[in-house]
Amino acid sequence: MKYFSQLFCAAIVVAVVCMSCQDDNIMMGDIESSSPAVSFTAEPSSANANYIVLNNTSTGDGLFSAWRFREGTSFRRDETSGPDTAYYPDMGTYEITLLVGNDAGFDSAKIVINIDQRDPDLPDPEADNCLLLGDFEDGEVGGWNSWGQDVSVSDNPAPSAVNASAKVLKMTQSDPFSQNANLTADFYTPFAIKITVDVYFEVAGSLKLQIEPDFATGYFQDVPAGEWVTLEYDLTDQVTEGGEYPWVLIQGNTPGNYYIDNIKYCALDIVADNCDLLGDFEDGEVGDWNAWGQDVSVADNPLVDAVNSSAKVLKMTQADPFASNANRSIPVVTENAKKVLVDVYFEVDGSLKLQIEEDFATGYFIDVAAGAWTTLEYNLVGEVDANTDYPWILIQGNTAGNYFIDNIRYCE
Repeated sequence: MKYFSQLFCAAIVVAVVCMSCQDDNIMMGDIESSSPAVSFTAEPSSANANYIVLNNTSTGDGLFSAWRFREGTSFRRDETSGPDTAYYPDMGTYEITLLVGNDAGFDSAKIVINIDQRDPDLPDPEADNCLLLGDFEDGEVGGWNSWGQDVSVSDNPAPSAVNASAKVLKMTQSDPFSQNANLTADFYTPFAIKITVDVYFEVAGSLKLQIEPDFATGYFQDVPAGEWVTLEYDLTDQVTEGGEYPWVLIQGNTPGNYYIDNIKYCALDIVADNCDLLGDFEDGEVGDWNAWGQDVSVADNPLVDAVNSSAKVLKMTQADPFASNANRSIPVVTENAKKVLVDVYFEVDGSLKLQIEEDFATGYFIDVAAGAWTTLEYNLVGEVDANTDYPWILIQGNTAGNYFIDNIRYCE
């Protein structure tokens, strides 16, 4: 209120000063002699009750109007000629304030509204509405070295319960803020919730997150020395429609080495995959994966690593290529299918076939290198017909010998 009062007073002072400088032949504008009277209505939209339709019914001449949609946030000038709209995606109680003014003074009014539903058009609130931007387990910096910054992938300096990853991103700064990790971004929306990041500093300091192009902007959080911590940068109401948000830029305020990992961008409009775990074999049982008496068993993980740290996995033994398979003869695939994910370990190079149709001439092959766990993703978008039966998920290798699979997931 004080800010806008000062604005209006400043406007009057400027007007008076300018009038004293005017040529007598220049037409002068009118100065309002009476203060405005504020009023407005706030009604839920008939299409979606999470949208509140606002009608400014204030009276007075030469009106300047500004809305504040939540208590404690900034006012936004009302430049619409008709009704305005405020959006509240989550249930709760919200205070809407309208401020109006003219040369003679100003007035304000508040209405408290109750939103009794989460926007039904948004994804499941229990879903992980986050996009993983970097975990560096593949040993690559990915897109995090914009402008040739001094970043590299290194071993985790101190694995802990907070971050047990094998590989992390290392940044070296000769001076405070001399380097950064920068990922070019095009995913920000007004539905942004937060960015989270695991961070380890060698000396105590703070970590800056910057999403706008202006280097004077940013969010700082303190970081203790010598331990992993998870930082959460709140982006609620920080991203506006049409704003410029070109990157995720992370920067430390101390010279020396620091480390970051598991960087996530979270927003209400991110639709997380809905995946069902069809087999992880930690109970020591093959479960439904031995249809037709195939030669499958549960074995110890042949190589525990960052890709698959499970204790138990499914082992398949083939005397000849395609001689055996792991088959779960339970229909789960529908026209909504997105993908099937599976972790796989081959003793020799080969490929793994995923088959979802009865016809053995069908299937999807992905190559597998020997001696390491890898996660395969079989894309089923556009591959499933609502008029076709899909009786199973069948997994089969093209090599003789032993191979291992784990963490089989079907996603819609």
